[in-house]
Amino acid sequence: MQLPKLTGQVLSGLHCFLIAADQMSFTRAAEILCLTQSAVSHKIKTLEQNLGVRLFIRQPRKLVLTEEGKRLKAVVAHNFGDIAHEIRDLKTVELSGDFNVAVPPTFAQTWLLPRLKHFIGQYPALRFHLRTRNELVDFQTETFDCAIYFGHGKYPGLHTEKLMDESMLPVCSHEYALAHDLYGNPEKLNACLLLHDAAPWARAGQNDEWQYWAQRHGVMLPEAGCTFDRADLALQAAEQGIGVAMGRQSFVAHQLDNKRLVAPFAMTVQSPLSYYIVCRREMALSPRFEAFMNWLRSEVG
Repeated sequence: MQLPKLTGQVLSGLHCFLIAADQMSFTRAAEILCLTQSAVSHKIKTLEQNLGVRLFIRQPRKLVLTEEGKRLKAVVAHNFGDIAHEIRDLKTVELSGDFNVAVPPTFAQTWLLPRLKHFIGQYPALRFHLRTRNELVDFQTETFDCAIYFGHGKYPGLHTEKLMDESMLPVCSHEYALAHDLYGNPEKLNACLLLHDAAPWARAGQNDEWQYWAQRHGVMLPEAGCTFDRADLALQAAEQGIGVAMGRQSFVAHQLDNKRLVAPFAMTVQSPLSYYIVCRREMALSPRFEAFMNWLRSEVG
């Protein structure tokens, strides 16, 4: 069976199809591609005619991918991602050009940023782009070179290296600890206001960290609490005397040293999750990733 020719028209249609399938809207695809909605619709119709298959079921208020459309989307996303990364790598063979990294927000603020000056100083030709997010990266459709995750380390299809383990313990202000008689009395947490990081890791529950700590130490926790969408906000609230936050050692070491926060009882627990650096398998061999990974290892060590 002869394969269909990948003409310019077909390639353009495939790119248009991928955007439309990702957005599930011809209108939003048109905005992204700077085309009219009718132009996008025409491109998709022409592609369907060239391929001899129907890709979308057009319903009054939504689009639905056919089974053929789902299969084609998976293949096109994977291969277009390979092409985009390869083109960029051809332009940035040496330690120069753009280097895009996704990192959890509080990890970026409390651990990475205070150290980043040294890495940038070593590689002045490398344009470092940091983006913060708690959710996982889609390396097939997004142009991140690598990401740091806080998780279990199981990311199929990706190159994964453990960066460091983590431990955690309750922290608050000295004044709050005195007012609630917390020093040496973990049972009195039940009368305190707990401060939660609502998204400590991808797909986590808003009180997962507190519950994990409490179960291992047999401590009863109050039901009431405040939630924040970043761990650093919960820690800042603890500094302000609002309540007690669950602090990761990598986040609170500095505050504990300068007494902005205190640990009213030495009841640390090893976190079930660790920090990992992940990337596409091909990217793991690039000089840029190796330089960044080696620098991270030296900082952790």
